[in-house]
This record gives sequence, structure tokens and C-alpha cells, in this order.
Amino acid sequence: MNKNVTKIIILLVVLATISIIALFTTKQKRKKLEANKPRTQLFELNETNVTKYELKYDEEPIIVEKIDETWKVIAPSNDYKIDQLEAFANVKNFNTLNIDMTITNLSELESFGLDNPTSEFTVWEGDKEYKIFVGNKTPDEERYYVKYNDEYFSVDLIYIEALKKNIDMLRDKQIFNRPIYVDSVIKTESNIRDYTNTIIKENRTNWIVEGVEEEINLEKAYRDFEALSLVKATGFVYDENTIKYINRLFKIPDATVTIYMEDNTKKTYEIVYDNNDNKLYVKPESGIIYEADYNIYSAAMRDRSYYIKTADDDKKTTDEDPYTDMHEDLRLDENLQQ
Repeated sequence: MNKNVTKIIILLVVLATISIIALFTTKQKRKKLEANKPRTQLFELNETNVTKYELKYDEEPIIVEKIDETWKVIAPSNDYKIDQLEAFANVKNFNTLNIDMTITNLSELESFGLDNPTSEFTVWEGDKEYKIFVGNKTPDEERYYVKYNDEYFSVDLIYIEALKKNIDMLRDKQIFNRPIYVDSVIKTESNIRDYTNTIIKENRTNWIVEGVEEEINLEKAYRDFEALSLVKATGFVYDENTIKYINRLFKIPDATVTIYMEDNTKKTYEIVYDNNDNKLYVKPESGIIYEADYNIYSAAMRDRSYYIKTADDDKKTTDEDPYTDMHEDLRLDENLQQ
């Protein structure tokens, strides 16, 4: 009996030894496979753990940091809000630095332009730092030479250019404290110097222009109703002298636009168009001056006759392909639901 117990113990020890060896061998094979797997990215980030990144491609570096789960631009110094989605999108851009080619022949290293890099991008995943240096474009001008961890690569131009977020891209484009949704707006009112243009949403598919008794071109009315309601910044004014100059223009604004909401609240902003630099400036109640798209100016300054449906409108509808009309109706309905 003791002999049988001894045999069983020996057998178990042998089986355990075989299992350990098999496990070790499997791990080694896995590591070897991983090591031999083609490398496709400069590095791979756990995006949720990224806390900061720095962009050096212009005169002044831009540093963006996540503080208390909120992305903020900490350099250059500022006091403005940041578009959180735009800030995080650049983390994703770091994670798409795909390798076009690994360069091992360094005989032409001087031509890479990496002795004096044109750009430098750094991202921090917790305490771990990833830094890349960007040199010249490749001869076909479709890629950049890049240095990372003393290795050299070429990376498609689009991946590098995507990292170059400027302050205007990172700033929050909302000119009001809270975003406005077109479905919550019931009326827009543009007070121009000698008349007022008012567009009223009667229901989800019909708009009225005050003072117009004729049939309304609904597409034109909705397009302007939407443009005036969803006003967003396209740029920002930084220079103090420019701000003083534009504020003088706002002493007599071209128009004052009021947006009326279903909850009986309203938002107001003024607009001026500067012919000297061909830019439209918007100033909401906060007093901050923003650049905006010209279509806001067009919508605000319309003459009421613009919205009257004409025979040409009817002819256009008749001549158009019925399937096109159907898609246009669907697009309009989708916009209304947003």
C-alpha cells in the first residue's frame, strides 16, 4: 500500500512538473510571437489614463491638462472654456501615429531635419512620457520623418497634421453658457437698424415670417431660423487693440438677434461685419467677442421679401427629381429632431 501511495505521489509530481514546463513554454512562445508581430504604431496609449499633452509646432507651446476630469489649456495662460471633446480627440490622434516605414539606413540622417525638429509632441499617460520629434517631409511630401525613442520612422502627413490643434480649435465654440438646440427654439428676432425680421416656428414643419402674408418658402425660413439659433464661434479675438477697435463697431451694431425658447427664456447677441478684414463678429450678453460664419449675417439681415415663395421656387420643385425632394424632406425632418 505504501508503494502505491509513493507511486501516486511521484506521478502527481511528474504531472505538476510537466504542467509548469508547458505553461512556461506557452508563455515564452506567446512572448516570442508578440515580439515578432509587425509593429504598426509608434506607441499605444490607454486613453483614459492620459493626463496631459504638449504641442510644440508654433512660436508658443500649447499645454493641455486634465484637472479634476476636466481638460484645460494651462499654457499659454488663459481664462476661457475648452471644448472637452476636441481636447480628448487629440489624445486619440496620438494613438493613431501609424508607422509607414521604419528607417534603419541612417546614411541620409542629415536630410531628415531632426537635428532641428520643426515640431515636438509629448503626451503623458500617468507618469509615463511619450515624446516624438518631427523633422522634414519626405521627398514625396506625403509623410514626415519622425524620431521616437532614438528610432527613426516615416509617418503619414495626415497623422502629424491632426495633432496640430491650435487654441481656436480647442476653445469651446458655444457662445452661450449652455448649448441651444433648434427644437427648443420657438422664435428668432433680428432687429436691424430700420426694421425687425421675425421668424416663428408654428409647429415642427411650418414657419411664419411676420409681415409676410404670401406663402412662405419653408426651406429658406427654416435655414435662417436654424442659422440664427445655432450660432457658434469660428474664431476668437486675442489682440487688445483689435478688441478695442471691434468694440467701437459694436456701439452701433448691424443687428441684434434674440432667440426665444420654449421655456420662456431668451438669448441675445449683437453682430457687426467689418469690411476691413471681411469678418463677422458676434457679441453675446457675456461681452466676449467671437468670430462667426458669414451665414449668420446673411440670415440676420434678410429683407422679408426673401422668404416669399415664388413661381421660380415652384418650377424648381417641379423640375427636381422626386427622389431628391424626398431626401431633402427627410434631411429637414432629421434636423428638426436634433
